[in-house]
Amino acid sequence: MDQSSYSRRWLALTVLLVASFMDLLDTTIVNVALPAIRSDIGASYTEVQWVAAGYTLAFAVGLITGGRLGDRYGRKRIFLLGMAGFTAFSTLCGVAPNPETLVAARVLQGLSAAMMVPQVLSTLFAIFPPKERTAAGGLFGGIGGLAALVGPLLSGLLIDGDLFGLGWRAIFLVNVPVGVVAMIAAIVIVPETRSPNPLRLDLPGVALLSAAMFAIVFPLVQGRELDWPVWTFVLMAVGPVLVGVFVWHARRREARDQAPLVPMKLFKDRHFAIGLSMGAVFFAAMSAFFLTFTLALQIGLGFTPWRAGLITLPFSVGCGIAIGVASKLVERFGGRVATVGAVVMAAGAVGASYTLAGDFDAGFWALMPWMLLGGVGMGGIIGPIFALATAGVGGQEAGAASGTMNAVNQLGGAIGVAVLGVLYFGMLPGQAATSYDAVVTGPAAAQAKACFVDRVTAKDPLQLPASCIGVPQIRDTSPIRTATADTFTATLVHTCWYVAGALVLVAVLSLWLPRRGANATQPGPVRSDGDTKDFATTLA
Repeated sequence: MDQSSYSRRWLALTVLLVASFMDLLDTTIVNVALPAIRSDIGASYTEVQWVAAGYTLAFAVGLITGGRLGDRYGRKRIFLLGMAGFTAFSTLCGVAPNPETLVAARVLQGLSAAMMVPQVLSTLFAIFPPKERTAAGGLFGGIGGLAALVGPLLSGLLIDGDLFGLGWRAIFLVNVPVGVVAMIAAIVIVPETRSPNPLRLDLPGVALLSAAMFAIVFPLVQGRELDWPVWTFVLMAVGPVLVGVFVWHARRREARDQAPLVPMKLFKDRHFAIGLSMGAVFFAAMSAFFLTFTLALQIGLGFTPWRAGLITLPFSVGCGIAIGVASKLVERFGGRVATVGAVVMAAGAVGASYTLAGDFDAGFWALMPWMLLGGVGMGGIIGPIFALATAGVGGQEAGAASGTMNAVNQLGGAIGVAVLGVLYFGMLPGQAATSYDAVVTGPAAAQAKACFVDRVTAKDPLQLPASCIGVPQIRDTSPIRTATADTFTATLVHTCWYVAGALVLVAVLSLWLPRRGANATQPGPVRSDGDTKDFATTLA
């Protein structure tokens, strides 16, 4: 069947975009819900980190392999399997009785998304003729912006609205009817496609990369709660070794003309290697910032989920506007656009944190300009990174470059949550004691101090710490509320300087990107499955 003769291709694209929207929404909708999850099922801060990072890590590790499975066994088939898994595990997330079940379901949800999402662009290439691909790809790109805008707002609305008494569970269960309808529509409308020259699976590569990421992320997340036993340091030392083995394995496969999970020849292009590093650092900083920012707003300042979601609106608007402007400026100024964007975003992050710490009551409205500034900075970074990093990549390697960048960005996000979590949650106890001493006085103050610190840092927020047993009740709780707000916002200020440092590193790295972007215009949609041989597809 000829591409242009498939009359229902726009209907098929609609179904595929709904699936993409579900996945992208799930990466933005969860952060706002984390405080509610923590208080409802007694999740520790460590488990809260896993709820955020588990999905991202699983999605990143499985992304390229998911694309190759579609090429080999049929994209519609793998898409439906991924959609079925995503819907089923969304249900499990929504009914999870404890943190352990929720974390496991999130990991499985991420793996399902890794099977589903790569099929979208691959199918788009298969069913649309070249002259229509730019328009179709533009719609695909717009879905990402829409998800970033809608996710936090929808999360806050569903939680505060307490639909059917579900609370935070509604953010996962809303996927179920949408997923079922999308699966039925895909069965009827989306054609089966596959690559005539599918790349071989690199299962040893997947295993090595998964083991390396586990060895790095797991001890970082769990170590603080377990008081850093020796095995956590051993695992962290093993992680880089496994990365080295992964690189050796990839080079050996490449020398044998076998497709490795990540083609090492891409790194011969200096600009690609720099762009990849920038993306990893940037997404590490952003994922970690929004996790800690949400906790400070809701647990520290008592923001409702809706207000916490609403505060991100100017960030999304600023980012959307800046992306369009940056795509024009990058042709003239090259990597300097990303340099300015990183500095502007760092200023926005630090300004927002100091605003929170300086004026708890006026924080909501005073935060708006800083969030807008941060969004403008982000928009100045993400477009130039991709355009300039892939400008020198050959057409036959564009799919591999895109897939590698997407996967590394996701891995960076997971590692960022783990690293900044160590800093943020590690500083909470000391800051809680300092904040308490500054505002709480009286004869019962000293006795209640240990109780306050333990309540703020409790592993299980549903259990009363032993230090609180027998502590006299403090009638005036306003000093306690002030101490709580100061604890979380002051800790956020400290961690925001680390985020700013990461963004400065992004700015420094951007100095090695091309100074002119005349040949680095934003490309059309590229496949994320890592296919380096050809983009030819056939309609089954």
